[in-house]
Amino acid sequence: MEATTIATSTKPLLPWYRRLNQMKGLLLVLVSMAQMLDIINVASVTITLPDILVEVGYSIDQLQWVTSAYSLAYGAFLLIGGRFGDLFGHRRIYILGVTWFSIWSVVNGFAKDPIVMSVGRALQGMGAGFTVPSALAILTTTYPVGPERTFALSVFGGTGAVGSVIGVLLGGILGSTIGWRWIFYFTAILGFIMAILGFLVIPAEKGVSNIEDRRIDIFGAGAFCAGIVCIIFYLSESPVSGWASAKTLTPLIVGLALLVSFVVNEHKIDYPIMPLRIWKSQRLIASCLIILCVSAALNAMIYFASLLLQNVLGYTPLKTSLAYIVHGVGAIVTIVIITRIVTKVRTKVITIIGWFFFIASGILLAQVKADSSYWSIPFPSLILNFMGMAPVWLCCQINCVTDADDEDQGVVGAVYNVALQIGAPIGIAVANIVANGKNGRLAVGAELLPGYRSVFYTYAIMAGVGLVVTIIFATNSDPAKMHETTAEGVAATAAGAGDEEIGHAESIDRITAEMKGSSGVASASATIFLDSSSTSVVGGEKEELKM
Repeated sequence: MEATTIATSTKPLLPWYRRLNQMKGLLLVLVSMAQMLDIINVASVTITLPDILVEVGYSIDQLQWVTSAYSLAYGAFLLIGGRFGDLFGHRRIYILGVTWFSIWSVVNGFAKDPIVMSVGRALQGMGAGFTVPSALAILTTTYPVGPERTFALSVFGGTGAVGSVIGVLLGGILGSTIGWRWIFYFTAILGFIMAILGFLVIPAEKGVSNIEDRRIDIFGAGAFCAGIVCIIFYLSESPVSGWASAKTLTPLIVGLALLVSFVVNEHKIDYPIMPLRIWKSQRLIASCLIILCVSAALNAMIYFASLLLQNVLGYTPLKTSLAYIVHGVGAIVTIVIITRIVTKVRTKVITIIGWFFFIASGILLAQVKADSSYWSIPFPSLILNFMGMAPVWLCCQINCVTDADDEDQGVVGAVYNVALQIGAPIGIAVANIVANGKNGRLAVGAELLPGYRSVFYTYAIMAGVGLVVTIIFATNSDPAKMHETTAEGVAATAAGAGDEEIGHAESIDRITAEMKGSSGVASASATIFLDSSSTSVVGGEKEELKM
């Protein structure tokens, strides 16, 4: 009788596939793979552009669209993807985005025409724009405030850095063996697996069903997408076609007009895709300005350091890719260290210190000579770079969503990523102007060094601008919003001493967990450089051909 009672009171175990959504560790891996998938795809394609040029039939002037189309669509759809996740559920948008990404990856693998490839790359970038913001939102709503969430975000960021290393190696290996098309097949297979696991692993969101107003700001979405595409197109094309040419100036004017109409529309409409209330946060404004400087400086350095290694020091593309492994691995280590430091030191202080490493990196790299070894200057410069980039990037991501309400997390993260995307072509454009002013069109080998050195000093100046922006705009207190009703906060206030430090320590993980972006901190070296390859890689190909 007793045995019967025990048997009937025990609940039957669910099938294994029904228990997957209860495994937070598996969820962390799956969500982090979204970041890695995007970066692997861009990094590996970058390495194989010369093969794509020949086999798909691109001309030199058209080749840029292999990467430009992806980057333009990615930047344009970030805001829409983030807001749609807020309205319809990030689980749903995540699965939709990664599936869409994978479908067009298959199409790109079979592409034999430049138009098909360019359109496919744009639609693939659209999928990434939907996936990445939702991946971060799923992560922040799953892990509780505290060290557990901080660890989860460190893993998320680390996968981005690992993805950059895997991507360049994968591109080099596949490109030299079974062919570049398998890059797209590989990412497609991985993406479809992730989509299937998304149904099983990601728990259904409960709060989404309570949202009553799901009207879509169609005009705002369209105006923003078209405006951002026009602006990025202008910044990407002007170094080649001319800053005042009709080909580039017309899209700039149209883009600015569309963005103005977008802001006016968002002010008047009751259901904006980008609620203007988010801009009441000084931290968001400061973070967007600072990350724009980070993106500009980092892209200028990575792009011209790559040209330096190949055009002056004689590295092969694969050897150049291997030279950046230290950058990705170092970013992982740095983010782990900085994650602990931010609980004790103000983010403004950390950011300022990081900028000095940035500046030192550019000054050191400018000392390179034609006979310099990798270990003498490029290697230590890359170390200084990630030591500066990782803390600045982390603090920006911490602060950009500090003041955001839960229903605005997706859109705030998307806005932050848009600033990152715009910064990349600005940095490349400025660097190209400086290099072309010093180097002649027929310069080769060591003759390129004067222009390259000037670029590296310019990179240091960009970092100096970021330092000034940080000093002027970054707030002096952390965090902006605290859980004031917590027992610890009340006790600290009553004691009248040490309340600021207590509030900072208790809420820093919450803020860190709300980070939105193309990527995590440790993936900064991959995300900014690779997602902005529309300018850097194509520019590199053109410059190499000229030289």
